[in-house]
Amino acid sequence: MQLFDTHAHLDFPFLHERLDEVLEEAKNNHVTRIVTIGASRGLQSNYNALAIAKQHDHIRCTAGIHPHDASMATPEVIETIRTELSTHEQVVGIGETGLDYHYNKAPHDVQQNVFRAFLRMSKECNKPVIIHSRDAEEDTLKLLKEEGVTGGILHCFTGSAGFAQQLLELDFYISFSGIVTFKSAKDILEVATTVPRDRLLVETDSPYLAPVPFRGKKNQPAYVFHTAQHIADARQETLEELASYSFKNAQTVFHWE
Repeated sequence: MQLFDTHAHLDFPFLHERLDEVLEEAKNNHVTRIVTIGASRGLQSNYNALAIAKQHDHIRCTAGIHPHDASMATPEVIETIRTELSTHEQVVGIGETGLDYHYNKAPHDVQQNVFRAFLRMSKECNKPVIIHSRDAEEDTLKLLKEEGVTGGILHCFTGSAGFAQQLLELDFYISFSGIVTFKSAKDILEVATTVPRDRLLVETDSPYLAPVPFRGKKNQPAYVFHTAQHIADARQETLEELASYSFKNAQTVFHWE
């Protein structure tokens, strides 16, 4: 059995300072591939993620700017990512990018402009966009449709069933984090039971959102095992079944056979 953590922030100090141990524990929990996200803390985070990917055959990375940091995503920063990072062979996706109207750490119009730029970049380099969307379903869909972007990933899904259905109609993959194991997230787990087998992904979003039984602690890729098991149980499937098709989905969307 192989599991694929499609979204982790391995450059965060908690993980990076003990990365060999983190990766060994992941391996011991059947996690054989990881995508580390460049958009953790501004532009430098992208270079940190790329450095990690270059050092490990079973890790790839993405490049982007998180919507929380949209105000620092100047045209120069976006152009740097486009020219220096987006086409690199170790970079398998653009993002995470998107809209966060919950914390509102950047004005909505700024978030939208930056999101639009990365949507266009994903089309230009033919790599999937990895989207963060919180309390912004309507505008997320609006920009996707306006820019003609399909086939990306909505990471750490916390939205409505209707949002999931509209994403599926745009051929998106939907990725679920440890949130599905929380008692307060039964609606999200219910959505996870309805996503077709060929569109479902699992992730940790490490170091955030550790699943039960580690809730409240720092997350790490090894814990995707618990998220996958919880979803498999809800779908009345074996863990091996879910691991198999979600792994293949990740291979497909990231063009990483």
